[in-house]
Amino acid sequence: MNGPRSTLAVIAGTALGAGFVPRAPGTMGTLVGIPVAYLSAEWNWPVRLLLWIGLTVVGTWAAQVIDEITGKADNQAIVIDEVIGLGVTAWTAGRHWPTLFAAFLLFRFFDIVKPFPVRRIDSWSKTKALAGTGAARWWGGFGVMADDIVAGLQGLLVVLILQAIYSGVYRA
Repeated sequence: MNGPRSTLAVIAGTALGAGFVPRAPGTMGTLVGIPVAYLSAEWNWPVRLLLWIGLTVVGTWAAQVIDEITGKADNQAIVIDEVIGLGVTAWTAGRHWPTLFAAFLLFRFFDIVKPFPVRRIDSWSKTKALAGTGAARWWGGFGVMADDIVAGLQGLLVVLILQAIYSGVYRA
């Protein structure tokens, strides 16, 4: 399956080629997310939310197409999900580099370790990715995004706790 559809899916799904890095493609995809999170940090939240939802829709489509091309569920070259997961974890980081760095480390931790329910979502998505056609495949593409979104939410929770402690809101 060649052509513009495949090319666009590969460009988007690999986060402009970051997914083709032979070692640690997930980490490279997460690094691509840092400038996106940083540059969008000052946007008003509805516009920012639309950006991340749009990236999730594009990522879902790209993951589905790449799965069809390769015949493999959640190919490791698909890293747009890492971009999105980092965006979720860094949602409250603003343009504060130490918080962005913490968001990067926390997201990578939750994405690699896959605590409940991330691992279950990851397994579910691999099952759906190559099952049947149409909606089942779409859910497989979304599943590729979903485990990283949940890992991103887990990381965001820790970021929020750290921000509360750092700002003195929470006193033990």
